[in-house]
Amino acid sequence: MTDSTARKHYHDIDGARSVLMFLSVALHAGTVYAPARPWITANLDRHDFFDWVIFGLHLFITPTFFFVGGFFTVLLLSRRSVPGFFWNRFLRTAIPLISIAVTFNMIELYLRYRDAGGNAGLLEWPFTENFATIWTTEGWQLHLWFLVSLMPMFLLAGIIDYLLPKKSWPRSKAVALSKMVGKFAQSNAVFPFFVILLAMANTANYAAASLVPGAYELLFPGFQSWYKLVSEFPFFIIGVMAALAPNFLDALCKWRNWMPWAAAAAFFFQPYSFPHQGFELGFLMLFLNQLVMWVLVLFILQFFHRYFNQGGPRTAWLADCALSMYLFHHCLIYIYGRWLADISWPIGVEFVVLTAMAAGTVMIFHEYFIRRILFFRLLFNGKTDVVRPEKRKLSAAA
Repeated sequence: MTDSTARKHYHDIDGARSVLMFLSVALHAGTVYAPARPWITANLDRHDFFDWVIFGLHLFITPTFFFVGGFFTVLLLSRRSVPGFFWNRFLRTAIPLISIAVTFNMIELYLRYRDAGGNAGLLEWPFTENFATIWTTEGWQLHLWFLVSLMPMFLLAGIIDYLLPKKSWPRSKAVALSKMVGKFAQSNAVFPFFVILLAMANTANYAAASLVPGAYELLFPGFQSWYKLVSEFPFFIIGVMAALAPNFLDALCKWRNWMPWAAAAAFFFQPYSFPHQGFELGFLMLFLNQLVMWVLVLFILQFFHRYFNQGGPRTAWLADCALSMYLFHHCLIYIYGRWLADISWPIGVEFVVLTAMAAGTVMIFHEYFIRRILFFRLLFNGKTDVVRPEKRKLSAAA
């Protein structure tokens, strides 16, 4: 299948991805005021509420992104050759990752260095031990770790697609398995047990990853540990299976009246595993943590499938802005957060202002620079489809 072939647009999944990108702004804004994560050292205004908010958002935002990554990987490979897929992922993932890593992430990391007591000037900083440590550890990644984790998954998917003929036995079995699981999960009575099985698979994945020698050490300088690299892999795999079997996607997105209540309880209680809990309790809490993750992820899919499945210009614009929002907001949160640290506003007001300022700045930058100037469009979005002035006039006239 080629790019010119008519294709189905998954407005609900695009909408979920877009809204979650905007929610990630609130997540990182919350870290400015969360006692458990003293992200900006100059800010002394903290409240436990923001710990609850950011830990709750962490439960489903990134896992949903990995599900979406797996889902669209299959769709891309069905529409492109493997070299075309790799070129697309290089443009859409690697180039924006590198562009932000060497620009906005470096600005933020330099500000962090100065806030922590560093005294080197901007031109001297690259020759300091702090700068070397940033690039030999995961420090340079900041929020970009998600894209770093996705790239090996893209590579693996492309290699498998290249090695296995279209009508090979493993491919047919993968599709058959996905359809079988989809049929199993369709039943309202069975679905709760299916969610429990998903949580068990995640827990087994964590347990297996922890047994790998050196699992918590970086695989090579500047990259990630094996444990971190595979921690979200089950969400990617379920996304792949949902793309292989439409009935499986339907089962995941089928509205179930009890899911909003389950999702609310999951977000409220937020079970997490900690070392001080011991092995038995810690293992149980890990399972419960994975269970609430899946409840929240599946609720997101069902909610957007039910209420945001029609698409439209606004949905399309938000989907286009999603990558820009992800890339740029982190540095802006830090910059605006530093400024707000010296202002004596109520902490809730500061949080709302910080979130709105960061998101608003990205939206303006995306509309007037990313969408309209080829250099920025390619560098930060991996695209070349800029909006020409004559097209804007036609759109306004319409």
